Amino acid sequence: MKKILLSILTLATTLAYSQKLSFDAKGIIAISDADMAASAFVDGKLFKERGNKDYMSIVKLPIEKYSDEIRSLVVSNSAINSAKSIVISPNRPIAYVVEVRGTTPETTTEIRNLNTELPAGGFISVVDISDLSQPKVLYKFPTGKNPTAIDISPNGEYLALCSEEYGKELQVLELDPTGKPIRIINKPQDFQSGKITDITWHPNNNFLVFTMEESKEVGLMKVTRDGPTTKIIRLDVVGRTLKVGNLPSAGQFTPDGKYYLVPDLKSNIASKSESGSDTSGDMFVLKFNLEGTSEHYLITKTKLGETPTSFAISPDGSLVAVTNAKKSYFPWENNDSSKKASISLLKLTSDGSLNNVAEYEFEGILPKNIVFDKSGENIAVTVFDYFNFGKHFGGIEFWKVKNGDKPSLQKQDFKLFMPRGCHGIQIVK
Repeated sequence: MKKILLSILTLATTLAYSQKLSFDAKGIIAISDADMAASAFVDGKLFKERGNKDYMSIVKLPIEKYSDEIRSLVVSNSAINSAKSIVISPNRPIAYVVEVRGTTPETTTEIRNLNTELPAGGFISVVDISDLSQPKVLYKFPTGKNPTAIDISPNGEYLALCSEEYGKELQVLELDPTGKPIRIINKPQDFQSGKITDITWHPNNNFLVFTMEESKEVGLMKVTRDGPTTKIIRLDVVGRTLKVGNLPSAGQFTPDGKYYLVPDLKSNIASKSESGSDTSGDMFVLKFNLEGTSEHYLITKTKLGETPTSFAISPDGSLVAVTNAKKSYFPWENNDSSKKASISLLKLTSDGSLNNVAEYEFEGILPKNIVFDKSGENIAVTVFDYFNFGKHFGGIEFWKVKNGDKPSLQKQDFKLFMPRGCHGIQIVK
């Protein structure tokens, strides 16, 4: 039965529209959470589809035939997290996938509070992607309870991850030449108490930015290395933390490391009421003082769309694309439900100013993640589900990017169907 289901899902993921996809990458990796419908974020009703599993789907590019370019593996993952649940090593053909929450039993049909009542997660799956047509799960290793985010250093030597478990709120893992963890560097001894919800490496490999969602703080850490070996020996907090909005989410550095962007989601989608008032978010642009000679500070704050979920920065650092779920994930019978989600396009200038350019609506439920291709001329967006009865599928949709004085997006006539619950995406460069 399992083999039959995998075959059906593999075939389903290959269905696409258009003659040719414009997207500059060797491949696309997407993860799908089979444990619930998107509307469970509002009413807790899972609507699980019997026999479905969490999947990691690997799309080999360019796509020329129907079924030879896409493979699916069973890899535990969860859409309950922010945006950083999968990373690809920059110097090894390896992908790391975080099990943010565990798998719900087949008999479970409803969960009142997704934030607290889902089964605990606790490991990372390591997947060999040296051959995109034949990926394989190599092994798993434990994390703290309910890991919330993961990031890999630009040189591929260290993994940083955070979790909800006391004493394991932040860990930096040294990797051996094969990408396997061999040593743990823990958080600073005098680090303030509280749950760390996001972690990001600076492009120069020597700093980490952490987010503490509950206290609404974002701060900077510096790594101290051993002289002869250049290995990290400890972490130290640099300067004071910054207060950022009401619910700071997963952030990113600009490619040159000059600015740090972090969205304020205002409220967790798993905590929103069905008739919430202000559902628009904000994007903060921060400037960190890496030298430690002065304080960090806020450059600007810009309004985002309705219920923002994640964002991506173009390779040249000039554009920011933000996914907005709107009310697409509300129960279908709800009068407030919307069949439209959107992408907001913003322009980032050299002085740190961030300006809204345009918002582009499209049909789809809960777009949770977005990524630019290598050229910066195209973007891909995950779709959790579509407004179809019968068999349900998630998807990946694509837009062309026009840069310049008046940047814009143009939707491509191409769509990849994925297992329902598609929520995380990375490109293989």
